[in-house]
Amino acid sequence: MHTKKIEHNARVVVDLCAKNGITVSGVIKGASGLLPVANAFRKGGVTSLSSSRMPQLRAIKEIWPDEETLLLRIPMMCELDEVVRYADVSLESDVQTLKALDERCVALGRTHRVILMVDLGDLREGFMDDDELYAAAEQVENAKGLVLEGVGTNLGCYGSIEPDVTNLGRLCSLAEHIEAKIGRKLNTISGGSTTSIPMLLNNVMPERVNQLRIGTEVLMRDEQEDHNFEVPGIYGDAFTLEAQIIEKRRKPTFPIGTLSVDAFGNKPHYVDEGKRVRGLIAVGRQDVGDMTQLHPQDQRIRVYGGSSDHTILDLNDCADDYGIGDVVSFTMDYENLMHCSLSPYVSKEFVDD
Repeated sequence: MHTKKIEHNARVVVDLCAKNGITVSGVIKGASGLLPVANAFRKGGVTSLSSSRMPQLRAIKEIWPDEETLLLRIPMMCELDEVVRYADVSLESDVQTLKALDERCVALGRTHRVILMVDLGDLREGFMDDDELYAAAEQVENAKGLVLEGVGTNLGCYGSIEPDVTNLGRLCSLAEHIEAKIGRKLNTISGGSTTSIPMLLNNVMPERVNQLRIGTEVLMRDEQEDHNFEVPGIYGDAFTLEAQIIEKRRKPTFPIGTLSVDAFGNKPHYVDEGKRVRGLIAVGRQDVGDMTQLHPQDQRIRVYGGSSDHTILDLNDCADDYGIGDVVSFTMDYENLMHCSLSPYVSKEFVDD
């Protein structure tokens, strides 16, 4: 992991957003909250660190107690005490949780800031009924231990809905209705995540949006291709996976016998390319998730697939350059990074260059 590249990426994103009057909460959960990664976000200028996992926010507060922390996932009832202690702000969408959270704040003698989430069509968390949202806003505004920080939304994570002028414009309109009801301006209108960056690049972000929660674009640039945008200067190789070859042999490319399902109950599609030189490396789905999303740095290598503990490579076009014990290097997509950073079986090396 190249922490200087992560810091650089964070600074590029923070500067882009600042030109549009937007602050960045740095989402560290993609790298499992690893502290050197979190520190690189901090050095890159993010205004807060955010995660969906309370243990990651607790670790942040224990090392950097003055760092603002944002809880991304609606909290479970069983973790409300930790929310009050270790999260300065949380995203909320349930009135029962808000009531219980207020009670815990009062009991612990603390206050906690709340961003009410609005579901604009992605169909994950958030209020969909306007009146229900307004009632929740008034509930928080009148609470003893809660402060209504603002409103926010999530787009592109479940329903694959792109942020646009219409849906983010509606978020701003709802915020203005709430402001009229409570008689003051909201501090934060949180307009989503990395998928909202194209709106900045195209100069169509509603001016009332003043926060984005960004992790992927700082950690890697895999979403740029998916969403057809480019932020100049972003490193895509801040994280590299290295694994040793444990077998190298010429084998058929089409399985022999009656096809059934693989170890995970799937029915893969195979292409018969004849016999080719194949290599096994000592990582599998338990370590990296979907190994077909790995990108070999040697572009002559292809990833066929694998199982829980093995990944199968096509080495046919570079067979003479690799042998048993040699290391193959990969850049990764978001899913791979989440698995690798969390796995105790993948050793981590932090390079500050």
